[in-house]
Parts: sequence; structure tokens; C-alpha cells
Amino acid sequence: MKRTIYIINAILFMGCCLLVSTTTPDVKDIDVNNKITYVNSDAITKEEVIEVAPVEIVEEVEEEPEVVEEEVQEEVVEEEPKEEVVVGKDEVIEDNTPIDSKPSEEVYIPSITVGSTFKGTMSGYGSDIGNCTASGHYIGDSIYYSDSTYGDIRILAGDGSIPFGTVIEVSNSNAGSFIGIVLDTGRNIGFGRVYDFDLLFKTSKEAINYGVSRNVTFKILRVGY
Repeated sequence: MKRTIYIINAILFMGCCLLVSTTTPDVKDIDVNNKITYVNSDAITKEEVIEVAPVEIVEEVEEEPEVVEEEVQEEVVEEEPKEEVVVGKDEVIEDNTPIDSKPSEEVYIPSITVGSTFKGTMSGYGSDIGNCTASGHYIGDSIYYSDSTYGDIRILAGDGSIPFGTVIEVSNSNAGSFIGIVLDTGRNIGFGRVYDFDLLFKTSKEAINYGVSRNVTFKILRVGY
């Protein structure tokens, strides 16, 4: 009997020891050295978290190179003044081409001196368009001018460079050959304009019928009055 009690007590003692050795730790039991945390008997390794401040990314903007516009200076070429060429019939222009063979566009100023001869064009106008010429001569009663040297001669309108009173011998025109005197000017009359000379008629109708004479020969007999 006593032996049986000893055996039971021994069994109970061993059971108590076994119960104590297998007791689960309480809610938290931390082993600082192994850095192990026990939560509800599950082992979780604690990880150290290092917060890193956010880095602001700045986009680099490439600056476009500044374009500097170069000032372009236009080269100005000064033209040398052209000398006025005064020629007569037998005189030759710079390129050694006689005046008669120069194109009609070529502008030349003939020599207005006694005896000089040149060729050109001549149109007509009527005395019914006005009473006086640019020189002040009255043309209401006659298309002729009574000159003390040459008698009654026809009235002409010419270039503004020709002095009034200049007497010219005209030949090879639609009106034949005659002597005229420059007493008038016209907007389209003159060297380098539409016609070189304009011949006065009684009416504009007669002037239109006369038309235009080309390749007319003009000879200076007197310059001015």
C-alpha cells in the first residue's frame, strides 16, 4: 500500500514538473539579445525600418542658345553721275555708234547751235485748243510768225531747252520742207518724250490728218531771237 502511494506521488511530481517546463510564456516575453518578439506564441523577427526623406527630382531644362541676329548691312553703290552728251548729226556717242542707228529708246540731246543738224519725229496740233503759245505769241488769227529775217514761217513747239525764237529748217516731213520757229512747248513734246517737235495747224482735225512724221531732218538756222 505504501509502495503504491509512493508511485502515485512520484507520478504526480513528474507531472507537475512536466507541466511547469512546458508552460507557454505570457502575452509578451521579449528576448532582447536575439531581438525576437513573441506574440500569441508566434515568433516574428523585428525588422528595423529606416525612413528616408523623399528626394525632390528637378528636371534639368536645357536653355536654347540665344540667337543673335546679325545686322546685314546693304552695300550701297553710288552711281557716278552721267555726263550729258550733246551731239550733232555727224557726231558719235560713247559706243562709237552713229546717232541715226541708235534704237528709238536711246535718249540724246542734240546740239542746239547754228548749223547743227539732227533727226527726229514731228506731230501736229491745232490752234483751236488755245489762243497763245507758251512764249505768249497770239495764234488766234494765223499759224505763221512774221520774222524780220526769214519772213512768214511756221510755228513749232519744241523741247524746253530750246530758246524761244530759235529758227529751224525742216525737211523730209509729211508737210514737206519749210522753215519754222520755236514759240511753244508741250507736255509730250521734247527730246526723250513722245515727239521731238509739234507743228501748228489751224484746227485739231488738220493736225490729226497730218499724223506723225518720222525720220525728219532738223537744221538749226538761228538760236533765239
